Amino acid sequence: MPISDFASYVQVMDEIALHWALVDVELGGTPLTALELAGLFGLAEFVTSKNELDAFLIGFEDLGNAREIGTGTRDILKETVRQKFGQFRGMLRAVLPNSKYAAAVPILPNFGADESKFLAPIDDAASVWLRINADTTIPGFTPPLVIAGMTQAIFATEIASLRAAYHAIRVADTNLNVARKERQTLLDAAFERMVQYRSAVDGLFGPDHRLTQSLPALSSAPGSTPEPVTLSGQWNDATLQANFTATTSTNPNVENLQLRVSLGATYDAATATVVANFPPGTTSFSTNVGVEYPGDVAAYKLYVILTTGNEAGSNTVTIARPEED
Repeated sequence: MPISDFASYVQVMDEIALHWALVDVELGGTPLTALELAGLFGLAEFVTSKNELDAFLIGFEDLGNAREIGTGTRDILKETVRQKFGQFRGMLRAVLPNSKYAAAVPILPNFGADESKFLAPIDDAASVWLRINADTTIPGFTPPLVIAGMTQAIFATEIASLRAAYHAIRVADTNLNVARKERQTLLDAAFERMVQYRSAVDGLFGPDHRLTQSLPALSSAPGSTPEPVTLSGQWNDATLQANFTATTSTNPNVENLQLRVSLGATYDAATATVVANFPPGTTSFSTNVGVEYPGDVAAYKLYVILTTGNEAGSNTVTIARPEED
């Protein structure tokens, strides 16, 4: 199979390693006759590089999972803090309706607001709550203000936890950005070695030899790129998923359809991940991957993948999950 995505590098390298073993046998089957590329790079070194790349890609997935888990933790805390902020505003209207504090509390932030816009009004609320607790001059009210067992200290602690969750996501993003650059370096080095190997085999045996003709392909055969399908989609409030429909590919060599997603409004092939694979002929499907929480935005493409490894991506469909009131 040709290289089609990051994971396929390891699969193609495995095919080349098996092919390389056959070449070494053909050359005499001894360490002295074995094929070596530039820098005394033989089959053992190639297998080591394959295993290192495989381990790195698995670790990269772990970094992505850490980011997704961090996002989930942040959104759970956002919902908790936002709910308690709403309770605080409600108690002020009920207990201190005519006080200066009721007018001082800001409005509830939108769930999907960015960090600064989300935290600023909540920090203000925590500050106002402290002032209420220190004020002994309010007629008919004895501080501190406690709401269903929740104190200002509990509220402040949860705000701190939310702030820490935002920080954890920034750390995860930094780790991913560094890892992406390292991944590309490893992929480029692996690809270069595979190109060198193909050239060496062709040079040793000539174009008509069975080992040359059976070399694993690094890229899809030219001239067989499929026509892309057209994708459309929209958010479904009832199911809390994005519903998609696609036109049907008429190519007889379709192996599967693959939905990929990028977080954010713009599709980025370098960071896109696979959501699901569908059998040929699939024209409708649903998912919440990428839009698990209110305010999330994600961009999707549906790829037609042929048995030859050639592929073509659809138009981009951006789904925005609505904010909660």
